[in-house]
Amino acid sequence: MRSGVVSLIKYGVNSVNCDGKIYSCSVKGSLKHKFGKIEVGDYVEFDETNLVIENVKERVSKLIRPSIVNVDQILLVFSLKEPDFSYYLAFKYLTYANFNNVKASIVLSKSDKSENKEIEEIKKIFNLLNIDVYVTSCKKLEGIDEIKDIFKDKITVLMGQSGVGKSSLLNAIDSNYSRDIGEYSVALGRGKHQTKETILLPYNNGYIADTPGFSSLELKLSKLQIAQSFPVFNVEHVNCRYSNCLHISEPDCAIKKLIEEGKIPLIAYQSYLKLLEEEK
Repeated sequence: MRSGVVSLIKYGVNSVNCDGKIYSCSVKGSLKHKFGKIEVGDYVEFDETNLVIENVKERVSKLIRPSIVNVDQILLVFSLKEPDFSYYLAFKYLTYANFNNVKASIVLSKSDKSENKEIEEIKKIFNLLNIDVYVTSCKKLEGIDEIKDIFKDKITVLMGQSGVGKSSLLNAIDSNYSRDIGEYSVALGRGKHQTKETILLPYNNGYIADTPGFSSLELKLSKLQIAQSFPVFNVEHVNCRYSNCLHISEPDCAIKKLIEEGKIPLIAYQSYLKLLEEEK
């Protein structure tokens, strides 16, 4: 019996990475009934002779979109231009990560197309909220070495809209990946999908998950779940007088106090209110 991680699922075949070698495995019938669907990121035990997955180890995390398990961290990739950076989308993705209890950081791509003043302002906003921000330019190969160490020993998911440069970033990290690169359509105002399936790529004793780009991301959370998952709110909401505080007009709201003290940026709160408006 061998052990490995499911790195790709395509046409019903599970590609299992074991010591750098890929095994194409089916799933034992009884295991499907006992455990359910196998996911990318599952640590499994398989019969090397019959190429059948016999057991699945307990999961530590699970994302619905992209569909992947055992994620240690998320790198949210946002381009500064084409498509333009959006605080609202950034906070939406961060809320999604917090709801799933997965640490998230931000990668700003295409820095060669933006001014330093804009970049520093974005970094200032998120650093105030204790969110790490990395700035990269794949065209100039700037900022790439800075992020390489954060992948060590972890399963890291790259998430972002189509066209923000996830595949370009992967190719800059390791040219052996040779990921197909999409284009940004000015007419459509969005990128074109290139990555079709979630795939784990081995790197630095861990894995980087390349995922299909989003044209949109629906949180599908209640107002209270958003109120308790938004960056900083997810930690500080316990200090509000009411456990179901939505941080709008309730008395003794810890979040509103932090906003008044300048510890939570106004742009963050405006993005939060917009997220609440989406949940009718």
